[in-house]
Amino acid sequence: MNKNQELYYDEIESLRKFRSKIETHAIYKEDLDSFSDEYEELVAQAKVITRVSDRLQKKLDNANLQIREQNEEIKDKNVQLADTVDQLAKAKVGRRASTILFTVAVVLFILEQVLLEPIIDDYFDTQFVSLGILGVLFLVVKFSEGALESYFMNREKKKILEKEENNQ
Repeated sequence: MNKNQELYYDEIESLRKFRSKIETHAIYKEDLDSFSDEYEELVAQAKVITRVSDRLQKKLDNANLQIREQNEEIKDKNVQLADTVDQLAKAKVGRRASTILFTVAVVLFILEQVLLEPIIDDYFDTQFVSLGILGVLFLVVKFSEGALESYFMNREKKKILEKEENNQ
C-alpha cells in the first residue's frame, strides 16, 4: 500500500515496525517510549474526532427533526389547501347549479302558467290542481339541485385529476 491509498498509512507502518522489533526481541526503551507517545497522540486525535463527530451528529439530528416538523407542517397545509379547493369548487358548483335550476324553475313556471293553467281552468273548478302542479315542479327542481351539484362536482374532480396527470 502507498500513502495515497491508506488513511492511516504512517500509523500502520509504525505498528508493523514495532511488531517486527517484538518478534526479533530487538525492543529498546526508546522504542517503547516512541510507541507510547504515538499511541497517546492517536488517542488524543480519536477524542477530537469523536467530539467533532458527536457535534456533527447532533446538528444532523436537529436538522432531521426540523425537516420532519416542516414535512408535517407541509402535510397539514396540503390538507388545508385541499379542503379549501374542495370548498371553493363546491361553492362554484352550487352557484352554477342554483343558476341553472332557477332558470329552469322560471321557465317551468311560465310554461305552467301559459300552457297548463288555461287547460286546468277549463277542466277543474279549483286552484288546488294548479298549486299541486306548481308544488310538484318545485319538488322536482329542488331534488334535481343535489343531482346537478353532484354532476358538476364530478366534472370538477375529473378536471383536477386531468390537470394533475398532465403536470406529472
